[in-house]
Amino acid sequence: MIFNVNFSNHFILIFLAAIFITSCKNDKDKNTIPTKDTDLESLDNNIVEVTTNLMDFVMPDTLRSGWNTFRYVNKSSETHFFILEKLPDGVTLETYKNELVPPFKAAFTYLNKGDFEAAMKELEKTPKWWYDVTIAGGVGLISPKSQAETTIHLKPGTYAMECYVRMPDGMPHAFYGMLKEITVTEEESKASMPEADYNITVSAETGITFKDSLKAGNYQFGVHFKDQKKYESFLGHDVNLVKIDNDTLITTLSKWVNSADITSLRSPAPSGLTFLGGVEDLEAGETGFFKVFLDQGNYVLISEIPKAMERGMIKQFKVYN
Repeated sequence: MIFNVNFSNHFILIFLAAIFITSCKNDKDKNTIPTKDTDLESLDNNIVEVTTNLMDFVMPDTLRSGWNTFRYVNKSSETHFFILEKLPDGVTLETYKNELVPPFKAAFTYLNKGDFEAAMKELEKTPKWWYDVTIAGGVGLISPKSQAETTIHLKPGTYAMECYVRMPDGMPHAFYGMLKEITVTEEESKASMPEADYNITVSAETGITFKDSLKAGNYQFGVHFKDQKKYESFLGHDVNLVKIDNDTLITTLSKWVNSADITSLRSPAPSGLTFLGGVEDLEAGETGFFKVFLDQGNYVLISEIPKAMERGMIKQFKVYN
């Protein structure tokens, strides 16, 4: 990707497209943090425990390829998520930090000052390998003091794991410690593809397709990516589950998840919205899964893209007792 200063009217969209994206489980009854400690090194059941205490990811450094279930426990007071980026051969997190972070950090600093031209000049320093990074899914947005569980299929290789939800000043959480290297080995897990209670389909052509209502209970949803594309922000689509206090918050939610807007995705998340996880960007034809307990109320499935409402990337549904 070449950043051209002649695209001045689109600076913010092009820049935010590349912000560390190519590039921020429920128990039996609720999506709350379990009280019993779990051995983070135990992968016998292919449950990968991931904990955020503040601005960190505490988890094993090495995973087996194949199906992996990530149980993400957010003990912090901030809304987070994580996305996995498969790095090209020979690129490590040290390379990532030394070659990619500095121009992005400088660009964000200039962008927050309104100096778009200086931001774009910094982005011209982005290493060529960055455009060979592929997105490999992750756990969707999750509110503070809660947990979520997502299952995805991983190929062998080296991955960067990050959260790019932003601080109040607009700087991504990745700059403050939410950036970790994961090695996925050739050895495959013994886990098989999960079975979904219900399926969600996401497509650039038809939006998010799902039921209009469900009975309260525990569910495992399959999220099938019928296709994938890059939007104005050069980000693909994902699926996040959100419980909303009332329908008037739909517009607020749509604006907050729009990563192409420098004022959005900032902590704290708007009140009245409870983020319950989901599945981050996958390639066309792939399927991820997530578990959740749903109690009575109003819910939204939303993709983290610009103009989500206009594009049918918001699906409302109700849960009844």
